[in-house]
Amino acid sequence: MATTTKKPAAKPAVKKTTTAKPAAKKTTAAKPAAKKAAPVKKTATATKTTVKKTTTAAKPAVKKAPPAKTAVELSVTGNKKIGTLMKEFNKHFPYLRLKICYSYTRQAVAKGENISGINVDKTLASVRRADSGGDISISGNKKVKSLEKEFDTVFGLYAQVCYTAKDGSRYYTSGSNDELTLSALNKKCEADGCKKGEWK
Repeated sequence: MATTTKKPAAKPAVKKTTTAKPAAKKTTAAKPAAKKAAPVKKTATATKTTVKKTTTAAKPAVKKAPPAKTAVELSVTGNKKIGTLMKEFNKHFPYLRLKICYSYTRQAVAKGENISGINVDKTLASVRRADSGGDISISGNKKVKSLEKEFDTVFGLYAQVCYTAKDGSRYYTSGSNDELTLSALNKKCEADGCKKGEWK
């Protein structure tokens, strides 16, 4: 007869009792109450906002053309010394000279003779013709012949516009030169290399 061996009865499974840990209470630390920012006090004086004016770039100044040079004015009166007049004339027209002579010397000049001018220390009033008198204005746009004629009619004196060539030779104006203005003749003499500043 077969013998059956009984297996020992299995021990009942021991239930593991897990003691539930009490749930940890989350302690949220109370945040300190945030302090409210103090209200900003408005100052009584309101700050003015300065508005910068934007100025447009200044336009470059347009250079005006220099005014045209006015004609040289040289006043000739009776109380002016002849030497002073000759210097002033040469200062305004550096390549020309002005020679003042007595009226009777006109004939000698026509004959080609050399003549002497009047003493430069004398005034025009002291040497002019007795029945003459007045003033003369000398300007750059006055013709040579017109100036010489005015000295004859106003002062009764013989005047000649002269120049000194580059070789030192001295000449009275004549012919076409008498038709030029004083400024034009001065420029012509400069271009021709005439000597400058010889007023006597």
